[in-house]
Formats: sequence, structure tokens, C-alpha cells
Amino acid sequence: MAGVSKAPELRVIVVGKTGGGKSATGNTILGEEKFVSDVSPNSVTRKCEKKEGDFRGRKITVVDTPGYFDPDRGNKETSRIIRDSVEVLDPGFHAIVLVLKLDRFTPEEKAVADEVQRILKVKARDYTILLFTRKEDLRGRPLTSFLAKANEDLKGVVAFCGNRYLAFNNLATGAEREAQVAELIEMIDKMRQVNPNAPLYTREMFKEDSLFDCCTLL
Repeated sequence: MAGVSKAPELRVIVVGKTGGGKSATGNTILGEEKFVSDVSPNSVTRKCEKKEGDFRGRKITVVDTPGYFDPDRGNKETSRIIRDSVEVLDPGFHAIVLVLKLDRFTPEEKAVADEVQRILKVKARDYTILLFTRKEDLRGRPLTSFLAKANEDLKGVVAFCGNRYLAFNNLATGAEREAQVAELIEMIDKMRQVNPNAPLYTREMFKEDSLFDCCTLL
């Protein structure tokens, strides 16, 4: 890729709603069942978990986070844990992957997106990718056809993420799974190309973002 060399290692954090497919997405990226993924009304991921894998010779580190709207934990507590995860993967992340289920954009999904945007307000916008799970529900239709019918709230989330979006079928294996991960990695590398002097979202950037909403971490 012109203008920037490929990072020998990619660091990714996955955030989203409980039951939205965060852990399954992490497993798809890594190509192994490294995170516990199960159908449950409560968040299976209770704290930040870091797992490592390899994709076509590149090391990939994924941090899975507890989900928002967990009946056992408030959203502010989840935001604190996400804040702490920035230190788990020092010196930072190449990408923040916001996971949403490919479905009707409900008020709860909007609240999750609003909360993520609230704690990742300014600098993080340059590192955030919107990833829809349940790609299989498109039944071969392009993702753009789904988004063309989206309401203004969802379109606002897409804009916040710099119009960087894709969809995963987390049941996919083999070539289909590889193609999905390759698409995500290419998107991350393009983000690095746009901002080659600051390829990572760092603790310092997070602290700067937090200044715009001093109540977030109280």
C-alpha cells in the first residue's frame, strides 16, 4: 500500500451491546474460538479480555469488552472498563470496532452508539469502524442496500465512523471467513494511511477525549 508500510502487528478493541456478537466477532478475526461466545441475556464477557492470533503472517491482538445494557452492570461502569482497556493494550489500538447487530436500529442500539460516541468523542473518530454482525441475514444483498433504508440515527453513526463499515457472518468458515477478515484489515490499513503520523489511538488521546465529557469517568 502506497504511503505507509503494513504494521507487523494489529491491535483492535471490540465494543458494543450485550448480545450483539462482540465475542463472536473477536473469534472470527482471530480464526479460533478464543473468546467465550454464547446466547445469553447477560454479558458473557465480564471484564476486558486480550487474545492473540495470526492472519496471513500478521499478528493480531483483540481486546473484547463487556457489553452495554448488561442487566448486572450499568453503562457508566462499562465505560470505565473500556477506559481501563486502553491501558491493557499499551501503547494503544489501531482500530476501535463498534459492533451492531444487522437489524432494526432500536432506541437501545442508539443509546449504545451514543454512549460509545460520548466516551470516544474527538480523536477516536479517526480510528473507529462500524461492524454489523449477522451478514447472512442480507441473503446476498449488498450492505449498502440495507443502509440506504436506515433512519437518520443510524446514518449518524455511520458518519461518526467516517463511513467505514462492513458486515460479518460470524458463522462463516474457510474462504468466506478469510475474505471478511481481509476486508477489515484492509480498512484498518487505510486508516493508518490517512493518518500515518498517529497510527494508534493512545491513552493520551483517550484522556484528551475525556476532557470533552468530564462526567464520563466519574
